Amino acid sequence: MHVDTTQKTTHDMTELPAALANALLPETEWAFMSSDVYRRRATPRAVVQPRDVEELRAIVMAAAEAGLSIHVRGGGLSYTDAYLPTSSNSIVIDTRRLDRIIEINEKDMLVTVEPGVTWSHLHKVLSERGLKVPFVGTFSGLLASVGGTISQNANGHGSNANGISPDSVVGLDILTPSGEIIRTGRTGGPQVSGRFRNYGPDLAGLFIGDCGALGIKIAITLRLLRLRPAHETASFAFPDFASLHACMSRIAGMKIEEKSFGLDLTLSQGQIAKQDTGSMLSVAKGVWRSSPSVLTGLRSLARMAIAGRRVLAAAPYAAHYIVDGYSTIEARAKLDAIRKIALEYGREIANSVPTVVRAMPFQPLHNLLGPKGERWVPLHGLLPHSQVLKFHETLAQYIESKRAEMSEKGVHIGLMFSAIGSGMFLYEPALYWRDALLEYHHRMMEPEYLAKLPRYPENPAGAALVEEMRTHIIGLMQSHGAAHFQIGKLYPYSIGCDPAALNLLREIKTILDPHNLLNPGALGL
Repeated sequence: MHVDTTQKTTHDMTELPAALANALLPETEWAFMSSDVYRRRATPRAVVQPRDVEELRAIVMAAAEAGLSIHVRGGGLSYTDAYLPTSSNSIVIDTRRLDRIIEINEKDMLVTVEPGVTWSHLHKVLSERGLKVPFVGTFSGLLASVGGTISQNANGHGSNANGISPDSVVGLDILTPSGEIIRTGRTGGPQVSGRFRNYGPDLAGLFIGDCGALGIKIAITLRLLRLRPAHETASFAFPDFASLHACMSRIAGMKIEEKSFGLDLTLSQGQIAKQDTGSMLSVAKGVWRSSPSVLTGLRSLARMAIAGRRVLAAAPYAAHYIVDGYSTIEARAKLDAIRKIALEYGREIANSVPTVVRAMPFQPLHNLLGPKGERWVPLHGLLPHSQVLKFHETLAQYIESKRAEMSEKGVHIGLMFSAIGSGMFLYEPALYWRDALLEYHHRMMEPEYLAKLPRYPENPAGAALVEEMRTHIIGLMQSHGAAHFQIGKLYPYSIGCDPAALNLLREIKTILDPHNLLNPGALGL
């Protein structure tokens, strides 16, 4: 299940088109580049790393001519088989070298980037100009790429106030297997051209969240905002899940927080609380650098020191809030409005967690494993608020029914939450189990951090239970009306889709990719 079961073959490099051979990565890289945090499926015939868009175009056309399936890899942080080949008659395109920021247009408040640009790099460059993208990026933005995120959809920093990742997109440049380039959202004539997403039908929307099944993103144009220099944070503890949900739902309707998220006790005391000394020093430096004044920085560090690691010890559920403002008065007014609602349902606790997240939005990827070195795979569902409590109760009953088996096989679960605007609630279970690490973990994580973690032997029984539970939980989400980001080849998009809408999508797929070469299996197509 978690290893490559594809029959190994000897690859004849002379059979590859020249355009692929010129950008070919060594065969020692292929297993890693065709795996994600959860598993590896088929080994491709080649993994290529184009240096520019013209080379990418030549590679795509040559692969299409040779009848090879084309899988485009961004930052490599999928857990849904998003870019994994399902057949050896395929190539993986690594886009990390396509990392130019093409244009920062402060007059029109637009930025255009190549797909391999990471969210952390983009945020750093824009911050130096006093700018930001409304969707600042995912928690994994040190490696997560703009192209990968726009292909998969995501919640992240800035989502609560400014929308999820698609809401920042103005236009896309899309490459098809035939070599044609489609530019969406263009306005004006050839001499003076602008970008506006809603000039006529929203063609950009076709390619957002498509999991790479409809086209390859070669340029992404995003909206810009001015940075708000002031910020405030707060945390609240709740006696039960219903209280946390009611609080987060009401506050989300105001759209005043930059970011909020909730945690159950497992994640609060695990991934969040267990930081080593080096990590805590980095956190302290980040908090100091991000503080608008010396006094504010000293106050934040003092609160963190006093709270220490006891901050969430007695909180079954906790929610954390970050607000930004053009002035301290604005930020505090927003936080006062949040506090007024939150105190109806819970109590305020030390704000160490959101202070750290605000100071270091893109932290090292330590959560690719559990706090004790356990394997990790997350799940998520976007639930209508009317279904959230019903789903939570059903999930709790299911987990309780599996509790003894989970304990026996070294499996446990933690929960994370976020309100996505006023309409949907993001419910994120994370499964952990003791098992041997993959090459993926050794390549994606810091060696110094890995060296401090326990190691475990292979645990096929635990891995099988995780797969069983993962499948069952997705079914529970489906039965409660869930939608999903990062659909990849995991979530049942085509099963729940309106038949007429699905037929339309299949027709569009046939027009753009008549031989089904772009990430076959994605979206259930």
